[in-house]
Amino acid sequence: MPWFDLPLDQLREYRTDTAEPPDLDVWWRLRLDEARAAASPPTLTRHEADIYAPVEVYDTEFSGAGGDRIRAWYLRPADADGHTPVVVKFIGYGGGRGLPAEHALLPALGYAVFVMDTRGQGGRWTTGATGDRQGDPAAGPENAQVMTRGIAQPEGYYYTRLFTDAVLAVEAARELTGAPGSR
Repeated sequence: MPWFDLPLDQLREYRTDTAEPPDLDVWWRLRLDEARAAASPPTLTRHEADIYAPVEVYDTEFSGAGGDRIRAWYLRPADADGHTPVVVKFIGYGGGRGLPAEHALLPALGYAVFVMDTRGQGGRWTTGATGDRQGDPAAGPENAQVMTRGIAQPEGYYYTRLFTDAVLAVEAARELTGAPGSR
């Protein structure tokens, strides 16, 4: 049973009095510019075409924070074109991208889906495939209890990297065939 500090009616109306730092937008723009400068194009490798037809499944890697390669699944209907909507799925803390079959509903309904693996996560409720050891391409999934990793230095903080990965996942999904506005 969850415990709350305030009654429900007060929680619904509560607003923090913490002020946003004046340079927050500039700070994030720098993080994203650094990540984009270190990025390389997404890669797609067709995954078990005979098993997943009529959905096309791709084992995908894209560049996240620091240029780290982040794993993803990209699933789309076999007849996807430049007008096929793409949903970017962010799994979150404790989970990873799992297996393609876990994400087959949207492609079956005519949507593409880009499922971002959560660096350093997986194993709590679904499997992961991306480690969180910067610069080590062989790093795999690891213990998912890394929430405070780098907290003393915001530029290298785990969540700074994770949120940067999420922004670049959206950008990578837009680059793929079948994404509206793709090149």
